[in-house]
Amino acid sequence: MTFTAKEQELLEVSASETDGGELIGKRPEDVPSEILSRYYRAKNPLKALRGRCLDCCCDNAAEVRKCVSVDCPSWPFRMGVNPLRKKQQLSEEQKQRRTAQLRAGAEAKLTPRTSKSEVA
Repeated sequence: MTFTAKEQELLEVSASETDGGELIGKRPEDVPSEILSRYYRAKNPLKALRGRCLDCCCDNAAEVRKCVSVDCPSWPFRMGVNPLRKKQQLSEEQKQRRTAQLRAGAEAKLTPRTSKSEVA
């Protein structure tokens, strides 16, 4: 039996004798992130749940929106957001502070860095 590269990287022979040497999925935390990212683009769990819902609805976003399978554990997250997380309400001062931080970060990226050899 030949296996695809994906199967070789993500599956392993079961260590349990009761499985009779069958292939099982490796524990995701034991697979290097470079390999996981090669096969799974969604790095955000909410995007992964949204992708599952799209798969269930034949990639039809309108059907995901209309989903009536309220017993499905993914149902509350089907739109790609966590409805259980409170939306942050920022004061004007907090908004201005964050804007200044973003500007400072963007400016820092634009200024060329000197290498250590140039400094010495």
